[in-house]
Amino acid sequence: MRKIVVTGAKGGTGPSLAAILAERGYEVLRTDVHPWTDADGLGYVQLDLRDAAGVNDIFAGADAVVHFGSPPADAWLSATEAYHQVASAGFNVFQAATNTGVKRIAWASSIEVYGDIRKHPALPVSEDSPLAPPGIYGAAKLLLERLACDYARWHGLASAGFRLSRIIYDSETGRAKLRSLVADEAFGFDCLWSYIDARDVGAACLAWLESDLPGAEVFNLAAADVHQKVATADLLAAHGYSHLPSPSLADARQTPFSTAKIRAMLNWRESYNWREIIGLRTD
Repeated sequence: MRKIVVTGAKGGTGPSLAAILAERGYEVLRTDVHPWTDADGLGYVQLDLRDAAGVNDIFAGADAVVHFGSPPADAWLSATEAYHQVASAGFNVFQAATNTGVKRIAWASSIEVYGDIRKHPALPVSEDSPLAPPGIYGAAKLLLERLACDYARWHGLASAGFRLSRIIYDSETGRAKLRSLVADEAFGFDCLWSYIDARDVGAACLAWLESDLPGAEVFNLAAADVHQKVATADLLAAHGYSHLPSPSLADARQTPFSTAKIRAMLNWRESYNWREIIGLRTD
């Protein structure tokens, strides 16, 4: 594997993805829908992923793709726009990979495929938990998960879709966001107080691309702990989960958003803890 295309390269996670791949020695071609006049002289192509021919052009000669080129939510988009930016663009990525001989893809799914976790029968949330997306964004991500399975079956395309928890970016803005989450424990209830540093997302993508696992997999992706000093059981009891059986957790502050699958299959471990990210002592 030599050349990797990163979509969504100007987004919050994109720079970390590209940097980790480049540090590993890969040639990285970055693409995004937005212009980038200060793209530091490295490979960059402005492209709307809904342009199927354009996606085929930039995938030519690539060995793998990291696809994070979709909006992070749909609150400011119409249902039609959200569907096409997620589902149509994602289809173009899978089809162009097939057309151009790309063999491996790591891509961004979402925790939103699970819907309102308070309505689940039990915790922790694993990849086998019920799926009930609350809107078109989560539904489009779920559609791509199914499409990835079909492309694996039809064409042998090996893909990993990451059901991402709340991403923390390696920037002052990102650290400020994390501080606000820590300051207001109610703010993180919808994601079960789970989080993941963008650099750890990049490491997970790299682990998949460098593996030889076949087929289409989905992985929950989060750090092992919650971004609070409060014990997980107390958070659940105080913020809408008291009706669910208390989950069996190995640590008092372990996240109930299970990442056992990716740890077992890819030997992935996070490198960044919320306390260290915002400069708190870890004791």
